[in-house]
Amino acid sequence: MPLVSRLMLYLSLPLIAWALWSGGDPAQHWILAPLLGLLALGQWLTWRSGLVLSRWLLIPTALVTLGIIASFMLSESWIATATWQSWLDRLPGNWTLYQMRPSPLALAALFTLMLNLLLLSRLGLGSPALLLLVAGCTALLSARSLLPAPPHASALIGAPPELVAALWLLWGGQLARLVAPLLRYWQRILPPLAIAGTIMLVVLFGWQQQRQNDNDRLFAQVANDGDRIATLLATETEAHLKAMRRFASFWDMLGKIPTSDEWARQAKLYYEDFGYFRNIAFIDRDGKVLRIYPLRGNLSLIGLNLYRHQLETNAVLDRPLVYGIEGQTGIIDFLQGGRGVISYLPVRDSADGELLGAVGMVVSVDNLLRSLLRQTHSRDRAIMLLDHQQVYFHGGPLANLSDWRYQRPVQIGADTLTLSVQPDLDLLLRQRDRVPEITLVFGLVLAYLVYMVLYVYRRLAQQHRLASQANDSLRHEIAQRERLQGEIEWLARHDELTQLPNRRQLMNWLEEHQQALPLALMICDLDHFKRINDHFGHLTGDRYLATLAESCRATIEAAGGIFARYGGEEFVACVPHCDRQQAKRLAETLRQALAASELVQPDGQPVTLSIGVSVTSGGPLQREALFQAADESLYRAKQNGRDRVEMDGLVL
Repeated sequence: MPLVSRLMLYLSLPLIAWALWSGGDPAQHWILAPLLGLLALGQWLTWRSGLVLSRWLLIPTALVTLGIIASFMLSESWIATATWQSWLDRLPGNWTLYQMRPSPLALAALFTLMLNLLLLSRLGLGSPALLLLVAGCTALLSARSLLPAPPHASALIGAPPELVAALWLLWGGQLARLVAPLLRYWQRILPPLAIAGTIMLVVLFGWQQQRQNDNDRLFAQVANDGDRIATLLATETEAHLKAMRRFASFWDMLGKIPTSDEWARQAKLYYEDFGYFRNIAFIDRDGKVLRIYPLRGNLSLIGLNLYRHQLETNAVLDRPLVYGIEGQTGIIDFLQGGRGVISYLPVRDSADGELLGAVGMVVSVDNLLRSLLRQTHSRDRAIMLLDHQQVYFHGGPLANLSDWRYQRPVQIGADTLTLSVQPDLDLLLRQRDRVPEITLVFGLVLAYLVYMVLYVYRRLAQQHRLASQANDSLRHEIAQRERLQGEIEWLARHDELTQLPNRRQLMNWLEEHQQALPLALMICDLDHFKRINDHFGHLTGDRYLATLAESCRATIEAAGGIFARYGGEEFVACVPHCDRQQAKRLAETLRQALAASELVQPDGQPVTLSIGVSVTSGGPLQREALFQAADESLYRAKQNGRDRVEMDGLVL
């Protein structure tokens, strides 16, 4: 074992032990330090020729590390964060997934070092690339451990410095054993290593950027929640103010101080509409509470003079009672307990404009915000309403919260407060994107594979050239066979003379279009074809058949059908979605097209075509019956003098 490698290995052990000794609550060092310790032990066994023992140790450790890496990539729908946490809850102590799971950079570096040991640090198995990947991951891990955390982080991004240092030492120990072969074969190794290193840098940069983009996305999501709550708060405040203005205008029209029954009957409707009202009161011009609803919990306020008992609201109370305008407090402590906002609306006689008193609308801040939060998903977010001195409201979890929050000012009565939304850590783990970690893992694998491909290519250049020549010959032979196979397949489906589909292709077409009803089938027969063959010879007969195919094929295919040679001088046309009238017209077009082709019989008369047509419009398609009907129609055409189109008598 080289001295430098042994020294680095031994120096890493106290750092690992120190991380375990100094650790407090369960955190990532309780996972990362044992894994590093097992790696160090496996490294020592490998170098002391204890290969069997090292493999028994390193393979399970590598699988555990790989499993933790996989937990970053598994979809929430596969294994939920709550499931991971439920497994951790069975362990003694306060284990949380967010705090104990190490950074994917540390796990990737750790797994790669184990893989390098299992591959016996061989150049031919990519050890230089593996150590380069470890160096890249550990360098980025070091930077993220020492620099301030990025804003809106959704997972642990660094590692304890002593464990990062131990990781560097274990990496240095493995690198020291490769120095000699690296110096010997550097010309072979350097080009593929440079390319693999470039891919690695792109992957690490891409992972970091994707993770930051995802952090920003999560912050924007939390910000949207905060904006929605603030908007709901403003909307709800405006809604209950409008309602109370209508309530006050009712008493303006009444023109007198309401009785207890009148007040209870009218106030009950508004109180039930807005569940966060503490009470609705009528105050006379002297500041005395004359009427209140509901009485339960507020009975002690009847007859109470607010000018004497609620001094901090005197200036606000003067606005409706003295100046006849609306007044609104900030957040205050209620006389009957609790706190919130009171809005005062003047009530005057609509006849002469005399002030009769004021309506007091008492809104509980706690009840208002709870009613709004029921309209949002706030169970995994801490919602707070606060100013610089105190917290007025807190909803949601109290612990396990992130280090960042979203804040925005909101208006509560006459006060401008801060609405704060702070997500809990489980929410961040559930909502974080898995793509960055998938990019990291598969990108590093890609860099390693690229190195291996390029290394093997350079090492086996001569063998590769010979293989390329053999491959060229093989590709040529395969191309020839594919061409011949294509020709055979084409001949199996087509008639070589007319280039038309044959009977097999026609039947396949009918099978595929058996639902395309109505479907027309035409059997076309060249009249007196035997005379043509006997008089002109078979070559001329073949030319007549090819001319017939060329004359009729375009018409049928333009209609969306198929024109096939059925046998001898018989041809079959099938047209989908074609009724009897359309079939009749198409058949006449085929007959006239042949007549215009200038083909002649031995007696000088034009060559003619007899066509039998059958149409089916009801399913399922009965192929035999369809052909039988068309054949009978063709027979009638022959019997009736040829050169004609005959339709079947029945609709199938």
